[in-house]
Parts: sequence; C-alpha cells; structure tokens
Amino acid sequence: MDKSRFGWLRRLLSSLRFRISAAFVVLLAAVLVIINYYPVQLMREQVITTKETELSSAATTLAAALEGYTELTEDNVYNTVRLLDVMRERRILVTDAGGIVIYDSSQTAAVVGRLALFPEVIAALSGRDVFRCRYSETGFESCAAVPVMRGSKAAGAVYFYDYDTEQAARLRETQGDLRNLSAVLTVVSSLGIAVFMLIFSRRLGLLLRGVKRVGQGEYSYKIQMRGEDELSAIGSEFNVLTGQIQKNEEQRRQFVSDASHELKTPLASIRLLSDSILQTENISREDVREFLIDINEEIERLTRISESLLDLTRLDAMPPARPVPCDVDATVSKCAELLRGSAGQYEVRIEQHSSGAHFILADPDGLYQVIFNLMENAVKYNRRGGSVVVEVSEDKDMTVLCVRDTGIGIPQEHLNNIFRRFYRVDKTRSRATGGTGLGLAIVDEWVKNLGGRIEVKSEYGRGSEFIVRFVSYRKGGAGQ
Repeated sequence: MDKSRFGWLRRLLSSLRFRISAAFVVLLAAVLVIINYYPVQLMREQVITTKETELSSAATTLAAALEGYTELTEDNVYNTVRLLDVMRERRILVTDAGGIVIYDSSQTAAVVGRLALFPEVIAALSGRDVFRCRYSETGFESCAAVPVMRGSKAAGAVYFYDYDTEQAARLRETQGDLRNLSAVLTVVSSLGIAVFMLIFSRRLGLLLRGVKRVGQGEYSYKIQMRGEDELSAIGSEFNVLTGQIQKNEEQRRQFVSDASHELKTPLASIRLLSDSILQTENISREDVREFLIDINEEIERLTRISESLLDLTRLDAMPPARPVPCDVDATVSKCAELLRGSAGQYEVRIEQHSSGAHFILADPDGLYQVIFNLMENAVKYNRRGGSVVVEVSEDKDMTVLCVRDTGIGIPQEHLNNIFRRFYRVDKTRSRATGGTGLGLAIVDEWVKNLGGRIEVKSEYGRGSEFIVRFVSYRKGGAGQ
C-alpha cells in the first residue's frame, strides 16, 4: 500500500525532467547567492578599509603633533585639532596617561575630567594602535585609538569616533538593486527553463513514443524531429535503426516463408509418392522401387535444406571463434581433391594457381566452407568440358581468393540478390542440381564472420568469378 501510494513520488524524483529542473534550481540559487553576497561583501570591506586608513591616519597625525607638548591640556589639544583640520564630522577624545578625558570635540563638558573606559583607549594607553569598525543597517560605526608617546611611555591617547550613515545608505541601495535584479533574473530564468522543459519534454516524448511504437512491432514508424541538436541526432539514428530493424524483419519473414515453402515442396512430393504407392492396387516391385528411389531423393533434399538452415542458424547465433593461422592454398587443394569425382562426372577441369604460401587468421571450418561451396557451385553450374580456376594471390596486406568458372554465368539483374537466402537464378536448374538456395548465403555469412569481403563478377553465358579478400597473416607478426 505504501509503495503504491508513494510510487508517483519516486517516479517524479527519478524522472529526467525533475533532475534537470532540480539542477537548474540549484544553479540559480548558487548564482543568486553569489550576486547578492559577493558585491555587498566587497563593498562593505572597501568602506571598512577606507575608514581604517582615514581614521588611523588622522589619529596618528594628531598623536604625533601632541607628542611635542610637555603637558597635554585642553587648550593645546584644541589648537592642534583646529590647526590640523582632522575633526570634520568625527568625534575626537584625548586622554592623559591615566585615561582621564582632557578634550572632547563634541563639547560635552560632562565627559571632560572623567575616566574613558573604552577598550580602544585602554589598548592605546598600553602602547598599541587600535582600529574597530561595526556595520549595521543604519550606519558604519568606526573608531581608532593611537597612543601619544613621550619617550617609551604613553603620555596619553587619541581616540577618533565616526558614524557614517551615507555609506550605509549606499550599501542598502545596492542591496535593494541586487534584490530587484535577482527577482528579474529568477522570473526570466524560470520562464526560460519552463519553455526549455516544454520543448525538451515534447522532443523527448517523440523519442519515447517512437520507442513504444517500435516495441509494439510498428517497425516502419519514423520520428519527425527538426534541428541539429543531440536529440535530433538521436532521432536520426533511431530512424536508421528502425529502418534496419524493419529490413531485418522483412528478411526474417521472407526467410520463414521461403523456408516453409522449401520444406513443404519435398514433403508434398513424399506424400504424393507414398499415396501413389498406397492407392495403386497390384503395384509391381519395380514400380515400388522407383517410387522409393524418388522418395529417398526428396528425403535427401529435405536433409540438405535442414542442414543448411542449421548452418545459417549457428552462424547467426555463434560467437566468433578464436582465429588460428590457416593455410589458404592447402585448403584449396583439399577441396579440389574432394571435388575431383563430381568434376569428372561433369567433365569439368579444376586448376589451382598460387604464387606461394598464403596464411590468414580464421576459423578453419569457416574457411573450408567458403572455399568448398564456391568451388562446388563452380563445378555444378559449369558446362561439360569447362574449367574451374582457383587462384590465391597477395594484394598489399590482403590475401585474395579468386574462383573463376566457364559456366552459364549470372544475369546482371540477379547479381545483387545472389547472396540472399533461398534465392535462385534458375529455380528449375538449381533443384535439378540439388541446390537449396542457401549455399551462397552461407558463404556470405562465413566471409563476414571471418572479417573478409566478397564480390562477384559475371557475364551471362560466359561464366562467373567470385573474389574473396581476407587480411593476410604473416608468421612472426600479426596481420594488418
């Protein structure tokens, strides 16, 4: 109950929009603190520094002038103050060595002759210069005390007191301006972040909607998003991804449809042949034998299709095997030896040309599959008395395998599709030669799995040439 009750709060706190808004609030608060604190603090310190300089300098000047008197009296202090013109709007007290006030610029007679118990005066009579300043909203209260020295002893003390309301008023005015600026900045920033979050939410919503639609199987869905920012880039990449997913899904459906059709055909033939045996009365042993031979051929065809499908499934699911150095020339020789028998039946001559030993890093089984399938196709789809030439050569850092035949060739309009699964240029001829339409698809998958590239050149009626390129491996050093 509690979890469901506060679930909305957890979702809110974990949402990207809340995090961005919270980050903005923290940043804005930090900026406002800096704006409202730093200038005021700097201005306050400048006023205090100025007060210290002025009061301490005036007190030191007056104390130095009074040191020339053998005795401090109210008259000689008064005359010195007037002469130096240091009073201005300040209050000045002068005491003797015992702290008794002998002069007060405020003309307060009640103070003269009394003991000055100010901490600053007591400190000055001990021989130290003192300055103190306090700030309140109404004014700067400053005081400075300097000893009047006679020899090594203090003969008295000079005390300056100043209360400045003008500077305090300026500081309050500055604080008010900064508060107004902060308010304007807060409003403008809030409106800005609100507009930003509105636009951001809409654009993010487009992405989320696209993800949901694709997740529901609508692979053709495209996100329409303008701009050149990061979200637009994500939208573009999303469209590319969904396009690829749609293409893969279409290929999968086509593959399932083709596989069903290819499997259904031999099964239908087997059923038809078996029904013929069952429904024919007094069927001879020779006829039964012929039917069984046909059934066996269909079973073999069904087996070949199943094995090819399993090979493709393994290739799609299997992680890349650890590659080992493989001798391409030796693999070609092995495949040529295995195909000598079938080549003899078709009266096809197999030739092997090589400029030396060529090694690549590959899965040995995969390399064998590629070479054997290409050579087998070159033999099957050749003409009687034709030839199959297999060349292995070096091109910079690549090992090039070329399988060239003098067969029937492939029409140009079919070249882009021959590596598709179950694709046949001539369906009747392919089935007659035992083809499943998966051989070149398996070759293409293996070449990709081995990190190579395959291309085909063909001229209808004159033959085909399959060229496969692999990264070379040289003993004593890795391939490029």
